[in-house]
Amino acid sequence: MPPKFKFTKTELIESAFNLVKHKGWNKFSTRTLANELGSSARPIYSFFKSMDNLEEELVKMSYNLLHGFMICEKTGDLWIDHGIGYVMFAKKEKHLYRGINNEKNIKYFPVYGQRVWDACTKSLSDYPRFQGLTPEQIYQIQATRLFFAHGLAFQVSNSPPDMWEDDIIAQKIQQGSIAIYDGLKKQFDLTSK
Repeated sequence: MPPKFKFTKTELIESAFNLVKHKGWNKFSTRTLANELGSSARPIYSFFKSMDNLEEELVKMSYNLLHGFMICEKTGDLWIDHGIGYVMFAKKEKHLYRGINNEKNIKYFPVYGQRVWDACTKSLSDYPRFQGLTPEQIYQIQATRLFFAHGLAFQVSNSPPDMWEDDIIAQKIQQGSIAIYDGLKKQFDLTSK
């Protein structure tokens, strides 16, 4: 009869996620997780072939949480809200934001980051500002704004606590997004003539 474990796979994943969320990816190891669970490391490997498999699950959960932040209504402008949500995730979930962008986990962006991108893009299919633009033009606007939001998110996630007020973040994203949209739209108009 196989040994009975003190925790389920779901409890293991939740403990690992909370460990990373509250203490950071650099504190995450088989030993620290086993300590959190009050166990040895052996049961962890009965649920996951390697810690890499568990870490991928945590990255996936982080991207799901990021998406939840991005689809939360803040201004009534869906595209602006996506940007604000991205930066707010970096502010409120610093360890998770840094973790999905660290050297080890960035390799998962093409899968899980792309899913968030695709879901947000799909939600903007009837977005008024994007009407009349080609898919390539929409992509250029969205990608440029993502670079801007990512830069602000990096700054916010690495600043002292409470340095960035939520309303300042929203204001910066709104101003930057409109500037990017207006500037690129102007370029598109000039090149189409």
